[in-house]
Amino acid sequence: MAVDRLPDGKWQLTLHDLEPVAVHRLTSDKLHIILAPPCAQPSAADTGAHPVGTAAADPIQIDTAARTVAIDGRQIDVPRLEFDLLAHLVLNPRRAFTRQQLMAAVWPDCRSSDRTVDVHVARLRRRLGPGRRKLISTVFGVGYKYLPTP
Repeated sequence: MAVDRLPDGKWQLTLHDLEPVAVHRLTSDKLHIILAPPCAQPSAADTGAHPVGTAAADPIQIDTAARTVAIDGRQIDVPRLEFDLLAHLVLNPRRAFTRQQLMAAVWPDCRSSDRTVDVHVARLRRRLGPGRRKLISTVFGVGYKYLPTP
């Protein structure tokens, strides 16, 4: 990490060995960028889909470029907010997120209650169906995480 003062007096923060995972425009002059360490394989953000090697084993495939979701090879329709939430969880498997972290990462300009996440998770679970609803796991006292089939 490096912090430099630019000629115009602004500060620049440089984070090495991180790649953008998601970019959201907050206002005309502000961006919210989520960074993550690079993978050995191309990241899902670069390819628009899961990295090779996880796609076959994972029952949910996310194509971020086309904004499509496929479950066991069958494409399903998912509204924008639910797609953003599912993509964030699936692209960060086994990582527990608090409701506040999910709100900040997925809907940074939303001023709703944290319970908004609960509503969208419930809708996603219904869309995934009885056999796949447990892929989005509740972490009691924390929030949610995505658990791909072992």
